[in-house]
This record gives sequence, structure tokens and C-alpha cells, in this order.
Amino acid sequence: MRDIQTTLMGNVTADPTEHRQEDGSTSVKLRIAVTGRYYNTATQDFADRKTEFVTVFARRGLGQNVMRSVHKGQPLLVTGRLNTSEWQGTDGITRYSLNLQAESIGHDLTYGSSQFTKPLRAQDVPNLDPNSGEILTEASSANPEDADETEGEDSLAPAF
Repeated sequence: MRDIQTTLMGNVTADPTEHRQEDGSTSVKLRIAVTGRYYNTATQDFADRKTEFVTVFARRGLGQNVMRSVHKGQPLLVTGRLNTSEWQGTDGITRYSLNLQAESIGHDLTYGSSQFTKPLRAQDVPNLDPNSGEILTEASSANPEDADETEGEDSLAPAF
């Protein structure tokens, strides 16, 4: 494989947008601004390099989680496959874009904190009582009329 794999550190320039593909899948697009820094020996201080804007694409579950988690201005770490695209603008001028097909995206915790929440899958959704909203267990979801209501020591013994 001869792809250019890279990791970018930058800030989100706008909230992510979701796009439907021809095959019905969704892709999420966001832009990040990456500004490198260097030590300028002439001024004995750090200086910013030119800001580069990179378009990031995320698909499937990663894209869905990006839509829920990432917002304008947040610092991100993005790892993926780097490429460029070329197109004609409405003015007839050829334009270029630097793109990254994301494999992994996370908040840059150098600049703040984040809380991870694992999304629920269909089989992870608990069985809820429609009246009370309580989570039902196997035992509590059984018919209460079938339960043995005897008291005393025998009721504590396991049923075989």
C-alpha cells in the first residue's frame, strides 16, 4: 500500500456536515485549520507558519460519532490517508484541495478535557417498563402471578 498516512493537529473551522452517497451510505465532511509553529532564531521567539486548511471525510460509525461529538472551534487529532483533489471553479479557475480520509478522530486533550460515551447498539438497549420507565431484568419481566410468594427460609432456597 502506497498511501500517505498522516496525523493532523488542528481546529475545526465549522460544524461537520453530513452528505448522502449514491450507494445510500453517509459521509461526514469537516474542515480543520492547521497552523504550524517554529522557533525563529532572529527574533528569539516562536512564530506561526502559514495556516493550511484540510478537508476531512469520515464514513460509517466514525462519521456518525463525529456528527454527535465535534463542533466548530474544537481542537482535533485526525489520522488517515492524505490526498488532493482538483476541480474547476465557477470562474473557470482550477482549484485544489488537501483532503484526509479519516481512520480515527479525537479531541486534542492538550487544550481541554473530554468525556467518552459509547453509543448504544440495538441489542444494548435495555427492556423498559412502559409505565414506570424502570429497566426490567429477566426475573422482573416474568409474570408476577407465576412467582412463588411463599415466605420464610424455603423462599430463599434456589429453585431447581
